[in-house]
Amino acid sequence: MIQRTGVKPAKPVLVMGLVVAVAMLIFGVFFFSAVLGDSGGEPGPAIGFMAVWFLVLGVIIFYFAYYLRTRKSVVDIETETGAPAPASGAAAAPAGAGTDFDARLRKLEGLKKDGLVTDEEYRAKRAEILGEKW
Repeated sequence: MIQRTGVKPAKPVLVMGLVVAVAMLIFGVFFFSAVLGDSGGEPGPAIGFMAVWFLVLGVIIFYFAYYLRTRKSVVDIETETGAPAPASGAAAAPAGAGTDFDARLRKLEGLKKDGLVTDEEYRAKRAEILGEKW
C-alpha cells in the first residue's frame, strides 16, 4: 500500500524567508539606485542585473507568501507501508528469509544509529531476530 504524505516548511521558516527576501528587495532598491546614479555613461549591465535580481526576488517572495497562506504542501512523499507480498513456492522461502533477516538487522542498526531506539530496545530486538531460525 502506498501512502502519500505532504511536507510543508514550518510557519517560522516561511516567515523568516519572506522577511529576508523583502530585506534583499529593499537593499536592491537602494543599491541599484546608487549604482545607476554613479554610473556615467553605460548603465546597461547594471540594469540587466537589476532586472534579474528583482525577478528572482519576486519569485522567492511569491513562493514564501503563497505557502504561508495555503495549507498545500511543498513536497509530496510516497511511502510504501505494510509487509511485501510473500514469495510464491516453497523453494523461494529460504532465500527470501535470509534476505529478510539481513534487512531486518540492518534496519535495526540504522534505527539505533539514528537514535530512534534505545540500547535496551536494540539489544532485545536483536536477540529476538537472532533467536529466530534462519
